[in-house]
Amino acid sequence: MDLELLRGRTIEEVSREYQVTIADLTEWRTAFLKGGESGLKKRPDDSRYAEYERTVGRLQMEIELLKKKENSPGSVRGNSLRR
Repeated sequence: MDLELLRGRTIEEVSREYQVTIADLTEWRTAFLKGGESGLKKRPDDSRYAEYERTVGRLQMEIELLKKKENSPGSVRGNSLRR
């Protein structure tokens, strides 16, 4: 999702598509860019570790998006899980 923002999609488009607030997207984009900066400062032998960190970060973001989407007012699935 952050890559979609970096590739030129508007934050409003991504917000609507994934049903995530613009504030959340802005926060995630800022964290993503800071992570990229720090990744460039690491030594080459840390590249595997950095790759794992990126994967974990991406998966955490996907989990948060799914939770928000599941709990959105129009979500049938989210309502059925709250029994």
